[in-house]
Amino acid sequence: MINIVIVSHSKHLADGVAELASQMLNPTHCQLAVAAGINDEEHAIGTDAVKIMTAIESLSQAQSIVVMMDLGSAILSAETAIELLDPELAEKVTLCSAPLVEGTLAAVVAASSGASLEKVIEEASNSLYPKKIQLGENFVQPKNDINAPVKIHGKEASWVVRNPHGLHVRPAATLVEVLSTFQADYQLVKGDRRINPLSLNQLSLIQIRQGDEITLIASGEQENEAIAAFLELARNGFGEELPSDSNTITLNGILAPVSQIKAPAFVWHEIELSPVENLSEPIDIDAQIGKLNFAIKSTLKALKQSANKASQKLGEHIGAIFNGHIMMLDDDELITSVIDRIKAEKISAQQSWSDEMQERTQMYCALTDPYLRARELDLRDLRNQVLYHLQDKTRPSFTPSQPAILVAKELFPSTLIQLVDSQLVGIALAKGDSRSHSAIIAAEMRLPMLVNLGSALLKVTESQKLKLDTNKGELVIEPIML
Repeated sequence: MINIVIVSHSKHLADGVAELASQMLNPTHCQLAVAAGINDEEHAIGTDAVKIMTAIESLSQAQSIVVMMDLGSAILSAETAIELLDPELAEKVTLCSAPLVEGTLAAVVAASSGASLEKVIEEASNSLYPKKIQLGENFVQPKNDINAPVKIHGKEASWVVRNPHGLHVRPAATLVEVLSTFQADYQLVKGDRRINPLSLNQLSLIQIRQGDEITLIASGEQENEAIAAFLELARNGFGEELPSDSNTITLNGILAPVSQIKAPAFVWHEIELSPVENLSEPIDIDAQIGKLNFAIKSTLKALKQSANKASQKLGEHIGAIFNGHIMMLDDDELITSVIDRIKAEKISAQQSWSDEMQERTQMYCALTDPYLRARELDLRDLRNQVLYHLQDKTRPSFTPSQPAILVAKELFPSTLIQLVDSQLVGIALAKGDSRSHSAIIAAEMRLPMLVNLGSALLKVTESQKLKLDTNKGELVIEPIML
């Protein structure tokens, strides 16, 4: 366990950072403490070495303790606090120079995933990286940055993207699928960013929005055919139906009342696995790579089954979501990066896979486009599915025995697709995003769904009676009759 102390001159600031971080906290692997402000009502801004010492001592059961600080004098107070500690406890403490807000969030995410102390510090130290990408600032690339390809020369074609949500996962996956059929090398350029368009992950991270101009460069035996296919695909919305440019008529009406859905709760806990290490045995690099490849192969097989089921039951456009997951996972750049971690850090396939996907998830969370940012759920879903295979565990299956409203903190797309033929009549989530693929699948299943209802939802018990009204955005929880 790696615990984190938040040190700030302002108690309000520290409490706010702690509140943000708690949304990502796995208390099994990480706990927080705040040491902020001073006990002076008139001059409450400042830091107190004794407060910091007390906060560290409250987390002493951890293997390591990371202290995050805001301003320079906070460092002096933290150093003084360490001098006041018992030497054995002081050995556990590391002061981190990362920015307080971004660094704390990154450190909490890494620590909650079971990462090593070195990894937690690295994640915190690199936490400004996504923001710098978005703002176009000059910076030294972290070692896990997307590899910037050397410029190639060949046939070129440019296009201004018309898709309302830009090239999100499904149209991006269609582009990858089309380009991969030709014998050619590619680069896709947006502004000063140059990426490999055969990587769905790279396509997503450069945030191609409506109105952006992109240029495809193709070089090779079938470069002409590839460019022609790209332009044809672009004209057809990259596989999406686009708004008509003609004189569209919009009619406004009055929403007819929709009756409330009343049903008992069916409580589901989406389990997110953490790496399980066997520290008593040395790491066999080749064996770990073999385990990784087998787990990815097994996950791809399951994803193909989900894609087929989604296409048959809900339509090709829903099947495309899982085909997008397949492309995300079956990505040479991703797999190579995970294998490189295993070799360089001499860690297990589980830890390497978890660390890599956690970093990529953070990149998605930092995107400014809310539609693309919602795809972080897909990455966590993929991370979890592969970990199940790496740990040789079977994912729990479930189905309500009567018409019910599913109640959960979150819901992965791969979980929801298994409920297509169930007696589910609605979904209520404590967290979630209306732009997520889970929400899109639920809409196609004709399931009323409310997201972001808050932690109070998690107090609902099995079979407790609920009334769900999507028009009002309201879930009524009836009291339990004793």
